[in-house]
Amino acid sequence: MDPKPFGSTPGDPVRPPRVPRLVMVALVGLAVLAAVVYAGVRLLGGSEARPSAAEVAFDISRVTPPVAAPTFQAQTADGRPFTLAELKGQVVFLNFWATWCPPCREEMPSMVQLGRELSERYPGRFRMVAVSVDDGWPEVGQFFAGRLPPGLTVVRDGDQSVTRSYYCAARGACPESYKFPETYILDASGKLVAYVVGPRDWNAPVAKAFLQRLLD
Repeated sequence: MDPKPFGSTPGDPVRPPRVPRLVMVALVGLAVLAAVVYAGVRLLGGSEARPSAAEVAFDISRVTPPVAAPTFQAQTADGRPFTLAELKGQVVFLNFWATWCPPCREEMPSMVQLGRELSERYPGRFRMVAVSVDDGWPEVGQFFAGRLPPGLTVVRDGDQSVTRSYYCAARGACPESYKFPETYILDASGKLVAYVVGPRDWNAPVAKAFLQRLLD
């Protein structure tokens, strides 16, 4: 048989001990304060995550929540092996393109300029990588007239396996087809945070501002 509280008689309901009034008021006050702080944090966090009107117009798609960027190995034009792990701690601008793609060719000059500016302003903290899906290096070399622009790392994804991994990771599912160009933004922790479908004028202030928020 369960023991009864001291002073109770058989049949009396068991009541919890009474909490002093001042203690109760303090507890209620703390609960209200915690709720206010939590709401404030949620509000601030939401405003930071909410895309600006300029972002919407530029059509930057956020990856929410961010996901781990697919790792990959590739080869540079000079035959050097390249891995994503080399860029640990850096914000990465990853562009998938081809020399036979007119929109890719059109956006490349503004993209190269953006990469040069950010690489100079944030040395060792930003990297722009152009992943070519061309069949071979001769086409890529001819496009750049045999000299790669400063601030741009070019690798090749001949079988488009890296391309597929990013297209699928950003969307949470694999699309039916793959179009070029497409750009992915990785934060310094290696998370895929945003992507842009199609060509852009990368000299647009919104593009630079979006990347600078990740770098500052």
